[in-house]
Amino acid sequence: MNRLTRAVICLLICNFVLAAVQDVFPPADPPYSSTFIQPQPPNITAEFRAHFMQHKYDSDITHNHIFSGFLYMSPSNRKIRLDGADDGNFQASLLDFNNSTDEGLVSNILFNYAGDLTTPTCSYFFVPPFIPLFAPDFLGTQGAVYTGIQKDEVHGPCSTWVFMFGNDAVTAFLDSKNTLVRYDFVSPGDANLRTYATTRFFNIIPGTINATVFNNTCL
Repeated sequence: MNRLTRAVICLLICNFVLAAVQDVFPPADPPYSSTFIQPQPPNITAEFRAHFMQHKYDSDITHNHIFSGFLYMSPSNRKIRLDGADDGNFQASLLDFNNSTDEGLVSNILFNYAGDLTTPTCSYFFVPPFIPLFAPDFLGTQGAVYTGIQKDEVHGPCSTWVFMFGNDAVTAFLDSKNTLVRYDFVSPGDANLRTYATTRFFNIIPGTINATVFNNTCL
């Protein structure tokens, strides 16, 4: 196959991929185009259950957290449940956005099974929500800005939207069905910590979450 033939085939493939991306993602002219118009934030598929993995770190060398497990994201119940395990422990965290403070802290019930325990150790406290509860119209109400198509290592091409969540800058990644598949946040204002976190969802099952999922022995 000569160079010209290879170049033509490559051009055809690139045009096909570009056309496919433009069909399933927000229609937009290329960057630096005089005809570019920012698309409106879409409603997202916000209620689902999925596996997740999160890496959060800051400038304190003791604050390097890698956490994975299974998650139930339910705007209809205004609750999030995260199940995870590490060496000899099983933990579940229940964030209840129905029970929050004026400062924006959210009720968190943490139950932990360690070793051969059959009864969990329960902890109750209010925390800044480390996973936001994304309602279907969340991007629109937050005034999210479209920042183009980016390639995610797990999900491939994703449309990205940036918004402020308190003092954090958050980037939401949506797949071609407008399902939230990843979000990153940074807190650059605190020179002492400089926090960053990236969270990915995979094996996503959209649909209404039964309220019984949030029942637990700590209540």
